[in-house]
Amino acid sequence: MTVDILSKLNTNGSGLNIRELTTSLVAAEIDPLKARQTTRSETAQLSISALGQVRAQFTALNAAVTTLRENPVLAARSGNAGVGVKITDPSKVSTATTSIEVEQIAKRQVLEFGGFTSADALVGAGSLQIEMGVWFEDANGDPAFALNPESTVNTLNIPAGATLSMLAETLDVLPGLSARVVDKGDGTFSLGVVSETGAGQALRFTVAETTPGLAVFDTTLTNETRQIQAAQDAVLLVDGIAVSRPGNVMTDVIPGVELDITAPEGTTTAISFTRDIETARLNMQALVEQLNGTRKLLSDLSARGVGDADAGALAGDRLVEKLKADLGSLLTAPISGYGGAAVRLADFGVATNRDGSLRLDNRRFEAAFAADPGAFDKVFSDRFSSSTDGVEVTGVLGSTAKGGNLAFVRDPATGTATLNGEQMLGLSQPDGRTQYFLFRGEYSGLIVTVPDDLTSTEVRYGKSFLSSLETMLDAALSSGANSLTEREDQLNERVLAATDEITALDARAVLLERRYLQRFTAMETAIASLKSTGNYLTNLVAQWNKDS
Repeated sequence: MTVDILSKLNTNGSGLNIRELTTSLVAAEIDPLKARQTTRSETAQLSISALGQVRAQFTALNAAVTTLRENPVLAARSGNAGVGVKITDPSKVSTATTSIEVEQIAKRQVLEFGGFTSADALVGAGSLQIEMGVWFEDANGDPAFALNPESTVNTLNIPAGATLSMLAETLDVLPGLSARVVDKGDGTFSLGVVSETGAGQALRFTVAETTPGLAVFDTTLTNETRQIQAAQDAVLLVDGIAVSRPGNVMTDVIPGVELDITAPEGTTTAISFTRDIETARLNMQALVEQLNGTRKLLSDLSARGVGDADAGALAGDRLVEKLKADLGSLLTAPISGYGGAAVRLADFGVATNRDGSLRLDNRRFEAAFAADPGAFDKVFSDRFSSSTDGVEVTGVLGSTAKGGNLAFVRDPATGTATLNGEQMLGLSQPDGRTQYFLFRGEYSGLIVTVPDDLTSTEVRYGKSFLSSLETMLDAALSSGANSLTEREDQLNERVLAATDEITALDARAVLLERRYLQRFTAMETAIASLKSTGNYLTNLVAQWNKDS
């Protein structure tokens, strides 16, 4: 058993257990304050943990949005893997089937300059002019070259002592071609030069030699003998109509579609576009389930605990209440900017139960799909459009831009234009149209290309439900105002402040204990002194009485 030495020695004082009394007094003053700070810290930590659940749910919902985007209702199908097809603008896609026949694919020109003994062989000196254009036969059947007017003519000054490797490295940095030294494996080395795809990207080398050797790279008269592969355009028959493009990736053959041609010449296939009701059903059901999961979590965590029910870990939290309100508003908000009347989720068969949860009403969903399958793009895909034919609307907008109809006004006399009153920058295009850019305001990043006789049009930005949902989630998952990060930081500061306060209270307890012990020790000393004096007087009086 522990012996309190201070109290044991205090046999001539008050008789109190000073150590116990001191501990009790310190605890009475400090423990309630520490308990308050401990509760504050534990409550904040519980809120942080609950916010972590919200963050995980929002992250999962964000991932689901990405997955739904990658499973579009409008699908493109090609009968041959060598004719790849990807939808780039659903608003421009017709559901008609298109026939594609590959006449030839685009190729690059490949030149070989061989017969060198090593990669370090000298190549002579002089000037080497590189041009890009088209090789053809003139009226006499002789090779001729036409310069591509959109290309840049480059002239290299090759110094004496230059090697084959040095020449390859110099050529390789030029735009529109690549070059490297190839070990043939038979004791010789070649310089290989490759152009970009397209007939108009063929190369012509012209040499003015100052040191013998460089002239071997002149192709003005030897192009056919140096050429391993000729440059050519891709040629397709699209529904029987011949079209040619310099590359094998084509974005302007079928409106709203990108074609990627890798199939050999003579390949014939069909490209079709369909909106699949089962894909739409699967997407809508997945969206409803994710929204229900998010809504339930927010409701459970923010429950007030009426009656016998327990309050949620985030009951009364202002951020969670805001997120609940934002999600509720989004579920009933109009989806606009697609032309025609705005729609809501309810128009696609999404119904609300009595408890506020959502369900997909299959009867209403199927009726909506049968009436207008393309309308489901408004749930899943953004769209730029205009009320006037011949106007092209593109761009990349910020996440806070709202869907809607915007007024584009142009003065044909001055060429100046505004979008919803904001001034735009116009640039003339080679085809006679003018391209206008918006650099400020909510719709900064929007590009409108118009014919020169246009005075006004309605520009539409259709922002899908998924994009609006994504905007809300991104804001909540960011580090800005009204974000989960901001709220977590506030709560972490509260935990830190409570921890610091508890540490300060512990230090204060030590000082109080020391102060009480000092005072009680002084009191006991005084009491012992008084007792000693009392005993002395008692003994003295007793002696007096005895003597008398």
